[in-house]
Amino acid sequence: MLVKGKITLIKDFQDWKDMVRDSGDKIKEYGMNFIFAGVQADDPTILHTIIHFESMEHLKKFQSDEELTKRRAEVVDVESGEMTPIADTAFTNFPETMLIEI
Repeated sequence: MLVKGKITLIKDFQDWKDMVRDSGDKIKEYGMNFIFAGVQADDPTILHTIIHFESMEHLKKFQSDEELTKRRAEVVDVESGEMTPIADTAFTNFPETMLIEI
């Protein structure tokens, strides 16, 4: 399942990326694959993500993991986080990118 995320950074994007890399054990445990992560063009404190989770169960485990929440709280305002599951009928380009000429 895909999940669209939005959260406020309290440190910079590089610090967030370092936290994600340092949390690789948890990322694997929760069947997470980051499809996209980047800051908003007009506000570098707003992080947008698209994450693939293996299941809703994995998403719920991620959300309830207190240890990971503490790690995340060092770089993001956890309370500001929004996670929106995307319907399975969504068009996706992974695992391979499809280019459409206009």
